[in-house]
Amino acid sequence: MVSTPVTVLVIAADVGLALLLVAGIVLTARAERRDTGARGGALLAGAVFVAGWFTIVVHAAHGGVFEISPDTTLPVIGPAIVAPILLGCVVVALPEFRERLERIPLHWLVGAQFYRVAGAIFLIAYVQGDIPAEFALPAGIGDVLTGLSAPFVARRLARQGPNRARRSVLTWCALGIGDLVVAVACGFLTAPSAFQQLALDAPNAAITSYPLVVIPTFAVPVSVLLHVYVIVRLRTRTRSTVWAPGAAEARRA
Repeated sequence: MVSTPVTVLVIAADVGLALLLVAGIVLTARAERRDTGARGGALLAGAVFVAGWFTIVVHAAHGGVFEISPDTTLPVIGPAIVAPILLGCVVVALPEFRERLERIPLHWLVGAQFYRVAGAIFLIAYVQGDIPAEFALPAGIGDVLTGLSAPFVARRLARQGPNRARRSVLTWCALGIGDLVVAVACGFLTAPSAFQQLALDAPNAAITSYPLVVIPTFAVPVSVLLHVYVIVRLRTRTRSTVWAPGAAEARRA
């Protein structure tokens, strides 16, 4: 159990992220309807899916589904993190989804991850004595740095275009994904289970309990998928620019 201030901050951050995603999908559906006359039913279904996913995660977290003990050998939280990421990667491979994804300005997908500054919650929880430093410091500092840098990377992308800003964006995505991998790994290594190797004197039980567990089971998959979508969009756009008929002649001109 964490302190009341941390609980309020975590709930506010998670709800805010869910609303941001739903709002973004709805706005994209409206833009599609305005530009093509299509009703955007698939996108609206996506908004319903996100809202439902968030609701299920919160309900499961509140019911203690993700909680573990020193005897736990297969934490439920593992599949809860990995499954949405795999599903999202499958969806992005669908041509119809990728066509709709193209309607979202690429720099928006980058700048949106400013929400990662909410990772400061881990630092606050550490100061409050709710979670150990072995998890809080790498997870919190990494998230804050990723979030603070997102608007600057997005601005460079918007100004220079995907070709010139490609290296910077890919580097930022790699560091952002790396931060999430480190955070999840530290969570497993500090939580009380058969995998615990760190924070032996103060196990990180809070990260698998409500409300903190909503972060790895909802916010982490969302963040990873946003990075994946940016990488896919960037690679697709730069490749099409390089190989498009007449591209070389246009550049020489």
